Amino acid sequence: MIPVSGYRLVVPREWRKIPVRRGADRAIAALLDEAFAKHSRDQVAQYRRELANRLQSLVAQARQNAGVDLYLPFGRPERNLPASFLVSYAEFGKPDAPDPRHVLAEVLATSAGAGEPVELDGTSGLRTERTYDADPARDVDHPSRRVEYILPVPATPDSWLVSSFSTVGEGDPDDRTAKLLCALFDAIMGTFRWVRQEETA
Repeated sequence: MIPVSGYRLVVPREWRKIPVRRGADRAIAALLDEAFAKHSRDQVAQYRRELANRLQSLVAQARQNAGVDLYLPFGRPERNLPASFLVSYAEFGKPDAPDPRHVLAEVLATSAGAGEPVELDGTSGLRTERTYDADPARDVDHPSRRVEYILPVPATPDSWLVSSFSTVGEGDPDDRTAKLLCALFDAIMGTFRWVRQEETA
């Protein structure tokens, strides 16, 4: 099996990717330039700083969660969607790690009906969907609906890719907006493809 060197996703035009491990500051600066292109820097200096700080905080949290890329909807303020998703990569590298199928089966068995098997680009994985309560102690001010795709990375002994989506909907994780946004995320993940090393050689 040919090792993979990354992944590809097709996302809607208004979504932007911020690389978490390298290049985050440059990507954030480009987003801010785009957002405030019609205004002078003096007019929006305070708002720009606030948004920059918020984005940098999100990137810092993503790094703590082994994040690779953070995706955010980034249109006009009145059109921004209450959602985001993070692609993470965890490499444990244990040569005696259990077969990924056994790991996924165990996770599925303990997901209390929130999980289902999926296959993306020839790789068997798991999709979970749950709602979570607000947790002010952890700076989580609103309840949310979260969808995760968990995939073993092909041709590795013990590596995993996790794509985690979160939305607050219109204030209720069970409302129509939350469910529509989860369906949008499922459509995005339907475009998932591994990038093989031979493609980047």
